[in-house]
Amino acid sequence: MRSVINPAYRAARTAAARTRCPSSSSSFLPTSSAAASRVASNNSNNSVVDFRRFKSSLPLPEDDHEITESSTTSEPRLDNNTAPDISDFTSDPLKAGTPSPWAVFDAWGAGEGIIDPLSDDEEAMLSPEMVRIPIDDEDDGANLPNESDILAVYDKLLKRKSSVHFGYPYNLMYNHEELYEFMKYSINNLGDPFITSNYGVHSRQFECSVIDFFAKLWKMEADSYWGYVTTCGTEGNLHGILLARECHPDGILYSSRETHYSIFKAARYYRMDAKAIPTLPMGEIDYDALAAEISKNKDRPVIINVNIGTTVKGAVDNLDRILRILKTLDIPRERYHIHCDGALFAMMMPFVDWAPEVSFRKPIDSIAVSGHKMLGCPMPCGIALTRKEHVKKVEQKIEYLNSVDTTIMGSRNGQAALYLWYSLRKKGIAGIKRDVVHCMETAQYLRDKITEAGLTCRLNDLSSTVVLERPMDDKVIKRWQLACEEDIAHVVVMPNVTKPKIDKFVEELVECKNTFGRMQPKREDSPLKKLECSSWGGLAVAPVAATFHEDY
Repeated sequence: MRSVINPAYRAARTAAARTRCPSSSSSFLPTSSAAASRVASNNSNNSVVDFRRFKSSLPLPEDDHEITESSTTSEPRLDNNTAPDISDFTSDPLKAGTPSPWAVFDAWGAGEGIIDPLSDDEEAMLSPEMVRIPIDDEDDGANLPNESDILAVYDKLLKRKSSVHFGYPYNLMYNHEELYEFMKYSINNLGDPFITSNYGVHSRQFECSVIDFFAKLWKMEADSYWGYVTTCGTEGNLHGILLARECHPDGILYSSRETHYSIFKAARYYRMDAKAIPTLPMGEIDYDALAAEISKNKDRPVIINVNIGTTVKGAVDNLDRILRILKTLDIPRERYHIHCDGALFAMMMPFVDWAPEVSFRKPIDSIAVSGHKMLGCPMPCGIALTRKEHVKKVEQKIEYLNSVDTTIMGSRNGQAALYLWYSLRKKGIAGIKRDVVHCMETAQYLRDKITEAGLTCRLNDLSSTVVLERPMDDKVIKRWQLACEEDIAHVVVMPNVTKPKIDKFVEELVECKNTFGRMQPKREDSPLKKLECSSWGGLAVAPVAATFHEDY
């Protein structure tokens, strides 16, 4: 019997062919200052500004017809691989979720212009029907597209999404082409990184080199530390809090309300008593509230999570002030344990001039940091580092491995350790410093541009996370993949965030404001309302005035 070809497949095959031979009309932002100047000059000579350009990166029509109301009110294609009825990133409806200064680390153009959205035909190629896996004899998959065509479209989708990635702290500017050859190996660092198991296909030598690097970066003495390459920052937090509980089984965990969710997840997993401490408007822990809570429970050991950059506002808790509180309350060293969640900024802080020191020269016990955030890596990964004496409390000999069990995971991705080692070797201290300076300076540029646009915007001193009032149009949020919390959103400036992209982003914010208005604070103490507090320092546009009604 002759098989019937799925019409969607036929259209998708055509789309895939076009994907492999992209049209020269694709719209890209200028990547040189000269090109940018030409664009600015052309725009200044036009009496009519086509705001469709601000809503979409699709090429403009060839004809030079007059722009009418009807031609600008049609729904733009911002991200047509997203279903119109898609839910927000969480169940809470309030939470939707320049080339790098070191341009050699840009394997596929993350720092270049904005890539066009997928067409309808390309979108169909990635539908559940097209990517399904045949499972029975009657369905041989003959009317499905082949894997190469699907992957070609998927590659275009990822390039598109990566070109408008603003809301999450991932450095997309990297080049690991030299390591592709090693992807054919099943590299598994199962067991402890410092005790080789019987499994020989591992990357322990590279993993130990990475741990040594961070031990020196955070001022640990030789032979005093232990660590490993994790799957992500969350695993590092789970490990750090586990060690804290093993050292102080009856301790209370104190952390700010703006702490990453993984800290309180650890408290639930390990059935620990935990206190969520209020925060200051900028996102730091409320030090007076922390002191009061510790004072109430002086009969129990103190476990503190110190944030080296909070999730939403990028706020850094003052480690020295927290240590001063412990000293003032006469908490002896053997009665407290400090874990530092440094997912993003602990990697950056050592390279910021005149920043406070967070290191093991101070009485801290562990640090967790993400590897895929500041360094950049194609797979999520991280580093957990602690004092060697703490890990002895969880160490167990595993005869099957001929190693010891000290980590959260059993099998561990040896590729991640290799990729981190490669990035550190290629970048070096100077390269990381250059990336950090780029992020900090570009974040200030973004803050200033949003403020000039008449929108509320703030930036903590030790941060590249720019906090702003939430755009009223959810399409803008989804297009730029902004992370939101109630009435605010944020942009995390990473090496792949460039000034031309920022200019485009701010243009769309302005259009959004002109079309839909500005976000009003949800309540008197909402996140947006806290952005007008003078404790942030500097000048800022005040949020829109709102009337709050008491609930009876």
